[in-house]
Amino acid sequence: MSINDLVFGRVDTGANLYDPTTISSSLLTLQVTNYGDEDLIDLGVYIVPATDVGDVDFPADFPPETDYEDILTWGTRTDLGDEPQGGLYLEIPTNDGTFTGYVTRSSGALLGNKIDFKDLAAGETVQFSVKFETPLGEPARRFFIDLKLE
Repeated sequence: MSINDLVFGRVDTGANLYDPTTISSSLLTLQVTNYGDEDLIDLGVYIVPATDVGDVDFPADFPPETDYEDILTWGTRTDLGDEPQGGLYLEIPTNDGTFTGYVTRSSGALLGNKIDFKDLAAGETVQFSVKFETPLGEPARRFFIDLKLE
C-alpha cells in the first residue's frame, strides 16, 4: 500500500493538484485516484497546519498553527450547535455511506481521529467535496491548512 500512488484533481477543471489550492465558501468537488497496483484500505482524512503558506510577496496573516486552531474551534462549536456556524465542511464517501460535517477537535483533527474514507481499489477514482466557512462576525483572511488522506 502506498499513499504516494494517490493523485488529487479538481473536478471542475480536470486539472491535477500539485500546488496549494483555494477553497471558498462554495462547495468544491475534488477527486482522488489510486494509480497504484494495490488496493488502499483503512484510509482517513484529517487536517494539519500548512507546510506551504503561499507567496513570500503576500505572506499569511497568521502562522498556520493559528489557522489550524481556528478551524478546529469553529468546527467544534458548529458541531455542538453553537452559533455562528463555520469551519471546514466535508462530504466524504465512506465504506458505509457518506460523512457530512465539519472537522472538529474529535473528528479529523489528527491522524488518530481521522474521518473514515472509502477504500480505494487500484485504478479507482472517488470524488469528495470541501467547503470553508468563516463564521459571521469573524474577520475575513486567508487560511492555510493541509488536508491529508492516508
